[in-house]
Amino acid sequence: MDRQFDYTQKILLAVELADAPRRIESMPATYARFRRLSIPDVVRAFDETHGLFARLIAGHAFRGVLEQHMGYWEQRIPAGQQSFVHYAIGSNDVIAGAFDRLRKDDSFTLVGIYHVEPQSSAYPFSFPFGDTPDHWHPDEPFSLTEQSIFWFNFFPEQPYLFEKTFAAWALFQMLQLKERGENNQLAAADGKDNLIARGVADFVQVNLNRFTSLPGFFNAAHEAGKHTFTVDRDYLWYGMLLTRV
Repeated sequence: MDRQFDYTQKILLAVELADAPRRIESMPATYARFRRLSIPDVVRAFDETHGLFARLIAGHAFRGVLEQHMGYWEQRIPAGQQSFVHYAIGSNDVIAGAFDRLRKDDSFTLVGIYHVEPQSSAYPFSFPFGDTPDHWHPDEPFSLTEQSIFWFNFFPEQPYLFEKTFAAWALFQMLQLKERGENNQLAAADGKDNLIARGVADFVQVNLNRFTSLPGFFNAAHEAGKHTFTVDRDYLWYGMLLTRV
């Protein structure tokens, strides 16, 4: 497994609200597109993967997450449309060129240049689609499958943002569940000149995660959430569950 990763690379993120995703031209080979799952999709998946007792226990907390955090994006999507996230990583010149081409395109709700924060990025070389070590079972690496799911968590500027995110990230890494978070890139904005937001907050940090499956995401979030800042009212985060387009 090739663990080489160039931390001087930049990340382009662009959020699009549309009935179908466009394909951005002249992008590097790392270019990928993701489709956000709607809240009805998430609720349906939760009901299908959890028994009645589990739903009763988790119901109130789950609804709170949907309304306060995941509902942020749901409220901003026009009727009949969906949300898509465009991602690419590459050299500064390549990503800056792509950003310059998109910055005046008002069909994108968010366009930004970001960089990877090494302290809170687990196996960033394998995000989004590569094989990933399992540090609890080194001889059984994770691979991308049809069940793989992505969790992109968007953070506006706020006090102690990195510290709170680091605390949550560290607990996710300690989980020994068979299905859980596999890898991530914690992306921090490269300054306000390289960040354009239309109708949404200036998201200065985005945590890009791959999980084994939807049940794996639900179970891992439940376990890590027992001990993190998830219920901290001052900790602002607005997540999307996504599948690969």
